[in-house]
Amino acid sequence: MSWHHRVGVQVLLGVLVVLASQQTEAQSLFENGFEGSANRTTPLGNNLDGVTDYASSYNFVDVMKQSRSWITQNTQGGIFDTEDADCLDLDANGYVQSMTPLSGCASPNYNAVATLFFFGDLNGHYPSGRYIVTYEGQGTISYHFAATKNLALSTPGRDVLDVNAANGGWMMRIDAITAGNHPRNMHVWMPGFDETTGPAQRFHPDFLALIEHNRVLRFMDWMGTNGSAAEHFVDRPEIDDVRWTDGHMPIEVMVDLANRVNADPWFNMPHRATDDYMAQFATQVKSLLRADRKVYVEYSNEVWNGQFSQGNYAEAQGTATFGAQGSGFDRRLNWHGLRSAQMCDLWKSAWGAQANRVLCVLGAQAANAYTQTQAADCPMWTAGRPCTAHGLDAVAIAPYFGGYIGGLEHQSVVQSWTLDNLFAELNSGGQLSGGPSGGAIAETAGWIASHRSAATARALSLIAYEGGQHLVGIFGVENNNAITDLLTSANRDPRMGQAYASYLAQWNAMGGELFVHFTASGDYSKWGSWGAVEFLDQPDTPKQQALRDFGLNHPCWWVGCAD
Repeated sequence: MSWHHRVGVQVLLGVLVVLASQQTEAQSLFENGFEGSANRTTPLGNNLDGVTDYASSYNFVDVMKQSRSWITQNTQGGIFDTEDADCLDLDANGYVQSMTPLSGCASPNYNAVATLFFFGDLNGHYPSGRYIVTYEGQGTISYHFAATKNLALSTPGRDVLDVNAANGGWMMRIDAITAGNHPRNMHVWMPGFDETTGPAQRFHPDFLALIEHNRVLRFMDWMGTNGSAAEHFVDRPEIDDVRWTDGHMPIEVMVDLANRVNADPWFNMPHRATDDYMAQFATQVKSLLRADRKVYVEYSNEVWNGQFSQGNYAEAQGTATFGAQGSGFDRRLNWHGLRSAQMCDLWKSAWGAQANRVLCVLGAQAANAYTQTQAADCPMWTAGRPCTAHGLDAVAIAPYFGGYIGGLEHQSVVQSWTLDNLFAELNSGGQLSGGPSGGAIAETAGWIASHRSAATARALSLIAYEGGQHLVGIFGVENNNAITDLLTSANRDPRMGQAYASYLAQWNAMGGELFVHFTASGDYSKWGSWGAVEFLDQPDTPKQQALRDFGLNHPCWWVGCAD
């Protein structure tokens, strides 16, 4: 993504069990109407917002999977977070086994452990009603803020809660644990679901309704790609883990979602991932993904971007591999190409006779086609160059429009703008001294043309891994309230839908293929207005409607897109 943003026999048995459960779950949901093929003709996909308790998208009917990491508390001293989470005695799935700290912890200061639900700026935009908490084991569990335990309806191991979203988020707190029988296998079923109906549903219907029109789902944020520490496959997230937040998303869940909504998944391999990790990941996806779907795979995310640790890692690996050749940035790009090529070899080998279902993606910076050509040609890798010879299928860019508007150099002018000024700059330019000729949308045309030419010369297709508006203050301008108000208001204005229509039409006309918007959902703030919707209960925003309309009215236009 752009500057803003932001883990033998037992294994085989586990896969077989997952396969059986996947088939049961898929059947129940497909029969409820999500098996349609309408999204197979759209040229559009979407990135999914990161899974956190404060995200505006509630993805799962078991919201325990989207809860906050454990918080240690001192209820006697009134300390909400004693910051002793590293001292917690956890079982293999991440549940707290006892209140006794791990040996070696210096002066831990907690007597309770808590987790949070919907603790963001959601303004009531999540379901109120009756939540059901189920668990095994024994302990004292209490509920706070927007949640109240219904004592009359609760029974041991099954707490019934009344939740009022208008009161903000809520907290579950474990105040005591029965020795040798700790609370575990905890689930928090959202209104309308329980331990009988919830497991087969898995994904919340509101979330499914939001994303079902996409042909591709990019899981970059679900996987916590930026700065990921994932390295070995044995350490991957598992289905039975207490939660799937902050990048700890099981492969099975991502593939299940793609299967249910008839979409092609797009995975980002962690930058530290071993060859074994990549090969086993590929093998598991092959075993789980519907036979009529393809898969996109990309090495990390924005390796060219100095704000992300994966870029520095790649540059260090490039220096270790290529010595003092060229600049550090050149070595970074060459090693990015090398590792992308190796990744592609591993994936296509794992898929064997079905390797044509694997689409290997090389990421590049939209405003700098050199990031494509240097990585694709990888001249420093004498034993394997060019990297395109290793099965790479596409180069992907993020041609955002309007990013310069929130820059420090324009702050004094932009802070006095009306929405009329802003949309004039997006559509035709001329509102800023030194701004791009023709405006923000026109600026992206040059980037697309350069990448399209380079991609065609290398037999690669040109796709977008991210894109859309990029109206956000940067380098301190994010703290200018007048500008933040202007930019968030623009994203809610009907004219933004019109701008999206022009922008996407330009992408089509210039030979771009798959376009994956950033992002499906996300609340608006000084850090950006990335979501096509802010909240799941507002499905008809200008951006969302523009994306849907373009997808319906412009069937995919590249060879093989309807396969």
